[in-house]
Amino acid sequence: MQDIPRRPPADVRRQLRREVGFGCPVVGCGNPYLEYHHFDPPWHEGPHHNPAGMLALCATHHAKADALTAEQCRELKAKPQSSTVRGRFEWMRREVVAIVGGNYYHETPHMVVFRGAPLIWFERDEEGYLLLSMRMLTTSHEGRAQLLANDWDIAGDPSDVESPPNGSYLRVRYPNGDDVQVQFRQWDSAESLALKHPRILVLGDEISYPLVTVEIAMVVGGTDVRFDARSSAIGGLTMTGSVMSRCGAGLVIG
Repeated sequence: MQDIPRRPPADVRRQLRREVGFGCPVVGCGNPYLEYHHFDPPWHEGPHHNPAGMLALCATHHAKADALTAEQCRELKAKPQSSTVRGRFEWMRREVVAIVGGNYYHETPHMVVFRGAPLIWFERDEEGYLLLSMRMLTTSHEGRAQLLANDWDIAGDPSDVESPPNGSYLRVRYPNGDDVQVQFRQWDSAESLALKHPRILVLGDEISYPLVTVEIAMVVGGTDVRFDARSSAIGGLTMTGSVMSRCGAGLVIG
């Protein structure tokens, strides 16, 4: 018999997250950093990825899940938490290089400005740590995800919210095509950084290691506004591979 990997397939994980409302369904919890519990049958009795016998839980309640009966797990699946889904990025650094739509921003507090207001930006707290904020653009009249000083919350009716327990990644998708991703990562050396982001190395001694980057991608459904891994595209303008350091603002959109 072929071994089954413990990590469920993406479509199963997506289904399990959505059925609990994107937060741990244990009463009073709501933690959005989810893992996946196998209860019918338990993993040690029969490895499987049947979503009917699985439940999304936070790491704390997953560690305690053997105390739950199969019936109690089914009850949790049937009563998803309904409070606002929110979390926090705990990445606290005094130097962070932002990678937004294929462009690089170093010591540039307002990475993207849209119609006179910051769209993606940093601010420093009283200890000098950089805190990330972001407004999600949309043509919808519904609320959308937002990030304010490293705290994020979800509004509207997303089709998926993905936030693994390591707390370094968030992706929120909506039925109309709106999509945002935020990912923090630490690079221990110039050699490791060069494998993925060689353009940052032009900063030379301006940066130090270990270096933290935060990569941000955003798509506005039904429009040509797109910040993806390769480029920033707005109204026929495409911008990629630019490195900006010590600017007041990076990309300014009128």
